[in-house]
Amino acid sequence: MFLFAAYLCAGFTLKLGDDLLDELKEPNMATMPLGLSGLIFGLLMSNSEWDLALLTAIVIGVILSGKVNKPQFLIGFILIGIVLVLNGLPAVSDIIIWFVVLLVLLFTAILDEIQNDRADKNSDTIRSKFFLYRFTMKLSVLILAILMPQFLPTAIGLWMFDTGYETARVIVRRTRP
Repeated sequence: MFLFAAYLCAGFTLKLGDDLLDELKEPNMATMPLGLSGLIFGLLMSNSEWDLALLTAIVIGVILSGKVNKPQFLIGFILIGIVLVLNGLPAVSDIIIWFVVLLVLLFTAILDEIQNDRADKNSDTIRSKFFLYRFTMKLSVLILAILMPQFLPTAIGLWMFDTGYETARVIVRRTRP
């Protein structure tokens, strides 16, 4: 349960920090949730090889898609690095399989991020809803969990992450002036 709660909190704090920057225009307040998100990301990434693959793909995906566009995000990256140095990286059972999983997840992360921007502009179609809620990665982790049952906790973790992420989005939208 701790794993899933951590994923939920990671998603919630990441979106809260992002919305404090972009929606509420409160950059000073964004540092705390983004730092907490980075701390949780680091803890999760040091938990297992599959958590490491998933969250590495998400981090690289958002960087490559241009979503990391404010200096306040730096605190999260610093804390990820510190936690990984202190805890160490998890053992990888098969580097080739791990790398293939990472590439699949990275591709889906980038696709979701790029298409999400387009969906924000026109959210009336089913296709737009699919990308608005980033279902490419969500479905890919379920497929990976079917092919590799040891990936199931990480797949559930991503769904918990997105639950936290969407919860923060709803709260910010309801409280926004």
